[in-house]
Amino acid sequence: MVFLSAIVVASIAWWVATGLVLALARAGSRYLGTVMAIATGVALAGIAGLVATHDQTTVSSAYIAFFSALALWAWHETTFLIGLLTGPRRIEVGQAPLETSRFRAAFMTVRDHELALAATLMALAWFIAGAENTTGLLTFALMWVMRISTKLNIYLGARHAISDMLPDRLSYLKSYFRTDRTSGWFYVSLSGCAILFGWLSNAAANAATAHDTAKWTLLACFAALALLEHLFLVLPVRDSALWAWAMERKTRKKSPPTRDNSGANLSKSDSKTSRAAARA
Repeated sequence: MVFLSAIVVASIAWWVATGLVLALARAGSRYLGTVMAIATGVALAGIAGLVATHDQTTVSSAYIAFFSALALWAWHETTFLIGLLTGPRRIEVGQAPLETSRFRAAFMTVRDHELALAATLMALAWFIAGAENTTGLLTFALMWVMRISTKLNIYLGARHAISDMLPDRLSYLKSYFRTDRTSGWFYVSLSGCAILFGWLSNAAANAATAHDTAKWTLLACFAALALLEHLFLVLPVRDSALWAWAMERKTRKKSPPTRDNSGANLSKSDSKTSRAAARA
């Protein structure tokens, strides 16, 4: 029962949390203060949850730590998608000033966000080191590793790494990703996700306590979802349909077609955004 409950909880949490972050990010341009107050309040609740369950080994403590880690992650994702915490470079790859390499240019677009995530992970590792309940730390670490893997895939090449999930304010990020090929890294990362999922599933199946069963099952389910998200990068599917309820409906004002507006139509077709950046 614990096993099945954890699968359901993790799946719903993934779907709902992603949708709420997208909704907050899209509302950020109009209600920035309110959105940041909500996101920060959720993050503080997450910190409180991690502190409260630091040395508890019950099933409920595993769930609380799991959701607490999601709360911290949601704060980082919201600040990124709103555009508050991204990087010093906020222009397309070919625009001046040019960087010394494409990799450096891409990294500079997300530098501050990545450093903040790494700092949070290190803080959690320091705080939870030696604690009985490591669910929160492992959840945050798993999402961080899967995020890095996804970003490398869209940087090195993933044919269908495009989506309308990224806000227009970050549309310049699409110029840093390759969709003309699928790189060899994809197959390495996909195999890594599968191996990790198998290892976590085995840990859940052989857990000695209910707390450990819940912890490892939650992590295994998230690893499976990460595997699914990696597949979205190369399959011609529109994953944003899963969160249509959270995405603001964009009003498309179409002017009557004319013979000399081909440039405008071309610019519209170029407004697709990167899926992995929206998750990142």
